[in-house]
Parts: sequence; C-alpha cells; structure tokens
Amino acid sequence: MSPAAVVLAVAPSILLVTYFYWRDRYEREPMPYVATAYGLGVYAMVAAQGIATAAETLFPATWWRGADESARLFDSVVLSGVVEEVSKLVVLGAAVFRWDEFDEPLDGVVYGVAVGAGFAMVENLIYVHRWGIGIAWMRAVFAVPAHALFGGTMGYYLGRAKFAARMGSHRRWLDRALCFLLPTACHGAYNYALHHRLDWKIWTVIAALSFGMWIMVLEDVYKAQRASPYRPKV
Repeated sequence: MSPAAVVLAVAPSILLVTYFYWRDRYEREPMPYVATAYGLGVYAMVAAQGIATAAETLFPATWWRGADESARLFDSVVLSGVVEEVSKLVVLGAAVFRWDEFDEPLDGVVYGVAVGAGFAMVENLIYVHRWGIGIAWMRAVFAVPAHALFGGTMGYYLGRAKFAARMGSHRRWLDRALCFLLPTACHGAYNYALHHRLDWKIWTVIAALSFGMWIMVLEDVYKAQRASPYRPKV
C-alpha cells in the first residue's frame, strides 16, 4: 500500500480524535491517555475481527453469498453491531473506566471517540488495502466518523453512569444499558443500509443516520460541558 493510501486511511481518525479532544475545554485529558485509548481501539478491532471470522464459519458459505435477508440482518446486527460494540465496551469498561483521569462525564466522550477512532483506523487500512485508494474518501466521510461517534455515545453514557452517585440506581442502570444499546442499534441500522443496493435512497438513509449521530453526540458534548465540575462558576 502506498504512503498516500496509508495517510488517507489513518488521517480521518486522527482528525476526529483531535476535534473532540479540543472540545474538552475545561480540563483536557493527558495525551498519553488519549493515545492509549486509541491503541485499545486497535486491540478491540483485532478482537472483533477474530470473533466475527469465527462466527462466520458456523454458517454455510452459500448463506452468506446469497441475498437472504436473514444473513444481512445477522451480519449487520450481530457481527457488526453487537460484536464490534461489545469489543469497544470491554476495553472502555475494563480499562478506561477505571482511570483516575476519567474524572468527568465529558472524558467518556473523548476516550470513547478515541477507542472508536482506533477501531476505525485499522478497519480503514484493511478496506483501502483491499479496494484501493478510491474508497478512502467515502469511508472518511461516513464509516470512520460513524465508529468514532458510536464510541463517543458509548463513552458519554458510561461517564454518566460513573458519576451518577447522587442519582437513583434506576438511572445508573439505564445509562449502563444505553451505553451499549444505543451505539449497537445505530451501528446495526447503518450496516444494514449498506447491505442494500447503494442508490440515492440508501445514500440518503446513510447520510441521515450520520447526521443524526453527529447531532446526538454534539448535544452530549454540550450537556457534558455544562455538567463539568471544572466549568468556571459565573
């Protein structure tokens, strides 16, 4: 793969992490921690790829190659939505959640975006290597931001759950459920749309899903900024 292809595959994920890093305006995370979260996203991608490949062998190859709607749903919801988001949740919950630097809800968004971007970077390298540099622009606009936004959504609700000590237990469990269910549902819907003929209708759906994710995550960032204990008191 050419150096230009590598740059085009990697740059979108770095730019997304940088953007959300600077949105953490009151108490930014140490860059080594952000870089570690990005690396954990790489690990999550490798783990998810291994699980998905193993799961594919449980079904006949003819089922995957056919136009069976159940195969599309299984691939979109289970292999993409559930497996990939569980892999991100494991590294966020088992490692990042316990960091002392994870000390306000907005940190969850930053670290979640970093994990999702690291995940997307490896996936992007694979796709660009397999299909050529021509696919890089489309993935830079849709696929890479999607993974980062799924991770940001997951991190936001994980952060709310971590710092919800003064809320009732019902609210904490709701946030824990949403940190998995919401990005998984969005991911499954996104991939299910991609499994159909990519005419203008499907691209409209994909663009609408992407726009909706951006609005949702930016709203989460705004709410987390307002709730930050480091926000200057006016």
